[in-house]
Order: sequence, then C-alpha cells, then structure tokens
Amino acid sequence: MYTIQIKPLAIQMAKDAYDWYEEQKVGLGDLFLAELSRCYTKLEKNPLYYQKLKKNYRHLVLNKFPYVLIFEIIGEEIIIFAVFHTARNPKLKFKRK
Repeated sequence: MYTIQIKPLAIQMAKDAYDWYEEQKVGLGDLFLAELSRCYTKLEKNPLYYQKLKKNYRHLVLNKFPYVLIFEIIGEEIIIFAVFHTARNPKLKFKRK
C-alpha cells in the first residue's frame, strides 16, 4: 500500500478552496473536503491508474468540484504537490513555491 505526503502548498490550496466554498454556502466546504478525502483513498489504492501529464507528474480529477490533484509517485510514496482549480492557467500546475 502506498502512503500519501501532502506538500504545504497543496494543503494551503485545499484550505483556500474550502474557505471559498464555505463562503458560498455553509456545508459546501465540507462536501469539498469529503470529495478530497475520497480521492486520497483512491490514490492510496492505485496511483498508477492515473494519467501522466509531464515528466512523472500525474493528475486525478475530482468528481464534484473543478479541481485536480497533481502528484508524483516516488517508491511507495505519493507526493501531492497541488490541489489545482481547473479554471486557472494550466502552466501554473507545475510551479512550486
């Protein structure tokens, strides 16, 4: 089984998304987090299922929200670099702070 490491930038991106959804409607942020959690579980089970984008980066598209997880598999570890909104400039998906 794989383990997941979530980089600080990805955590901040998820927090920003949560906050925005909660401002729109109370409880919507919680639905976003539940979907994110479901995606983490899917990744742990089979990260190789998801398409490569650039170099060794892969992405998983969330079902109910316009976000993708950008990640890389290194050994038995899945490193999540971004929780990225699909309306943003796609070139920014690979920029690290």
